[in-house]
Amino acid sequence: MNFKKSTFALAIISLSTAVSHLVFAQEISQNNAPPVVTNAVTIYGVVDLGTRYSEGLGISATSSPSATNGSTSGLANGVDRSGRFGITGGEDLGGGYQALFTLEGDLYANTGSVNPNLGAGKDASATTANKLFERQATIGLVTPFGRVVLGRQQNAARDVIDDIDAIGGRFTAFNPNLQFTSLNSASLVSSAATYYGVGNAGNDSMQRQDNAIKYIKDIGPVTATLVYSFGGVSGSSAAGSSEQGALTYHDNGLVLSAAYLDLNNINDTLKLTDYTVGGRYTLGDWQIAGNYSSSTADRTTSTQIKTNVASIGTTYAATSAIDLTLGYYNVDRSWSANAKPEANIKRVIGFAEYKFSKKTLVFLEVDHNKWGGDPTQFQGAATNKASTTGLTLGIDYKI
Repeated sequence: MNFKKSTFALAIISLSTAVSHLVFAQEISQNNAPPVVTNAVTIYGVVDLGTRYSEGLGISATSSPSATNGSTSGLANGVDRSGRFGITGGEDLGGGYQALFTLEGDLYANTGSVNPNLGAGKDASATTANKLFERQATIGLVTPFGRVVLGRQQNAARDVIDDIDAIGGRFTAFNPNLQFTSLNSASLVSSAATYYGVGNAGNDSMQRQDNAIKYIKDIGPVTATLVYSFGGVSGSSAAGSSEQGALTYHDNGLVLSAAYLDLNNINDTLKLTDYTVGGRYTLGDWQIAGNYSSSTADRTTSTQIKTNVASIGTTYAATSAIDLTLGYYNVDRSWSANAKPEANIKRVIGFAEYKFSKKTLVFLEVDHNKWGGDPTQFQGAATNKASTTGLTLGIDYKI
């Protein structure tokens, strides 16, 4: 048994009790008190769908050129926000204690599926796992000493990235921070046979981890998060496990965030590490955000793949109903010992949103992309266009 891994896991489990008393012994202010819940269950979700036109890109707008030089049009899911459906609820237990649960799955409105690989024009035999609650399935306890959440849940990088992302976490399938910084792309390790942690086998995503324990504590303007996910491999506590942490500071329009992740493969022979640092500042009708992230994945015991993302962006509230957002991303990919050529993405993504109400908005999205080096480093085998352009006109409804 790996003593370090076991100690880390036990520490998280005990933080809500004895360790919490020692480290966080203080009177919880009204601002830091957990929200009061009622004995109720809420159904919620997002339906987001638009008409997309692209030249040299697929409808899903993955991070590689399409297989042809031609244009493509069709319906695209989740361009503004990811489609989802969920059930959440809780019970006030008194004395500052609450029980909470959340069950949340994906929703692809163009086919009505929970799986992007199923439906019209897709391969019905696709190997992506059909998890009803793929996004999260958690149960937890809020205490005066912090919150403990158990189950399948997003990693620490995904917890912080929306606040510091150039475009505020929009366009999951095409946003480099949501693809690479939060470990949502198989290209990070360049092999479906090598995956880390216990997210989705085949490594289509490490953005969420099964068998995870998350501890969250607010200390004044600082939120601290610790995560440990069990690998579930018999005979080895380290295999398939992960250790993660994040810190976020919120105060007077300023947000500063950092996260670090350390994931093991299921044989405990390879490792993936990932970190991000960044911030967002709001001044009047303007916001500016930026971050830098870097992930290093062991492809073999002697070969590593490194992916760096730098982003900067701004959002302007032109009126109470109109938001204008523009972001720029630079992605660099390299292999140790020059095992493969270097590659680069330079991407601009812009959004104009009109909010009819708190629930309904329409949006226009425009993106322009340039690939440098070997674009197959990111996904697919296409080697055609060096630059591409896309445009989406859609509607987003919050249930």
